[in-house]
Amino acid sequence: MSKLALILLAALPLAGCVTTTEPGSQERAYCERMEREMGTDHRHDHAEAKGMGMNPMNVTHARCRQMLGIS
Repeated sequence: MSKLALILLAALPLAGCVTTTEPGSQERAYCERMEREMGTDHRHDHAEAKGMGMNPMNVTHARCRQMLGIS
C-alpha cells in the first residue's frame, strides 16, 4: 500500500469530526428554550481546564451559542 493511501486511511475516521450539520427546527427550538430558561453561558469545567476536553453540557452550550449567533 502506498504511503498516501495509508495517510488517507488513517485520516478517514477524523473526517466526521470536522463536519457539522445544519441545525434542524427542533434543535433550534431546543436552543432557544435553553437560552430563555437557563442561558447559554460557558460553564466552569475542571476536566476541560486539565486538557481533557469539553463535557457534553459545554459542547451543547457551544453549539447553541454558534447556532443562535451568540459569541
